Amino acid sequence: MFNRPKLLLLACAVPVLILLAMCYKPLLTLSSGQEITLQTKPVDPSDLFRGDYVILRYEAEEIPKELVDQDVIKQMDRGWNWGLEELGVYVVLENKDGIDHPVKVTLQKPKNGVYLKGKLDYIGTNGEGGEVAFIQYSLDKYYVEDNTGTKWEEASTKGQILAKAKVKNGYAILTDIEME
Repeated sequence: MFNRPKLLLLACAVPVLILLAMCYKPLLTLSSGQEITLQTKPVDPSDLFRGDYVILRYEAEEIPKELVDQDVIKQMDRGWNWGLEELGVYVVLENKDGIDHPVKVTLQKPKNGVYLKGKLDYIGTNGEGGEVAFIQYSLDKYYVEDNTGTKWEEASTKGQILAKAKVKNGYAILTDIEME
């Protein structure tokens, strides 16, 4: 049925196809995604082995409970998977003065507009005493040029960094950071 050269070609092609499939979504997002700007919050970065990078936290990671749909709250109250898994949510964004802010958290994928896909950890009280939904996105680290980490760290601890990302169908890729 198959001879050795065809099997060898097939064996070599499978890993290449898997690697290409892994690159498809990020490349599509970078090439045709919509650019958004997110406000960051203070955090302390550094890593001796990986070089200079900035760990980013976003305003959009702590969303006031008033912006969370009742369906999401009901799902959390039912004990979503007993804490074993985060709840997948969509965070609808609205641009105000050049920065994209969350305006709604829902379980249903929005039909239009810009949104991020995230994982809701829990709803609780933040450092300022407000009730918020804590949501994770995969936009937490950004590697910077060597010997500039201290400058970025100082700006990060003051919350003076804006993060640029490309978003397509809720999937986001961090593309750049800038100081306010």
